[in-house]
Amino acid sequence: MRRAAIRRPFVVWAAASVAVLAIPLCSSATAMANTPPVPVATTTAFQVPVRFVAGCLLLTTLACDYPPPLSTVTPSATTGASGVVTFAAQRSATNSRYCVAVSVNWRNLTTGVAGTTALRLVEPDHSRPITPENWCRYAPATVVTGSGTIAAVADVGEYPPVDGYQMLVNPGLGTFPVP
Repeated sequence: MRRAAIRRPFVVWAAASVAVLAIPLCSSATAMANTPPVPVATTTAFQVPVRFVAGCLLLTTLACDYPPPLSTVTPSATTGASGVVTFAAQRSATNSRYCVAVSVNWRNLTTGVAGTTALRLVEPDHSRPITPENWCRYAPATVVTGSGTIAAVADVGEYPPVDGYQMLVNPGLGTFPVP
């Protein structure tokens, strides 16, 4: 009988010790909540860049480029927020002084929604010397495409320079997922 008496206090002591240790450990674990993940912005350059030729029509002007150089603009799409895309573009360094606007036609392949946006030219700051890579800069444009896979085709703008011409060599093409 004495043996059973010894076991009972030991069992009570062990249960009390576990309870005392479990209260602080469990309460801190339950106080932490799962925070929703912050969407990470992802930028995808178009797989095929836009290539075009632009020049002037006045053959007597010394400022014209002969032959006109092939120019390249690489559009990109930045996704992060659900169903929203920001299109941007960057022109490769060139000696051509002609800058043309870029338009992007996109289609959500999941939902069928489509649209067009223009990447307008940003006026250069003429107060300081302009390097060739800063000559033609584009303002980004944000559009609501909805979630899904987006296919986009980029083209040169509709209006050629006032004193010149522009010819599309190949349009840009890009596909990317939107959360």
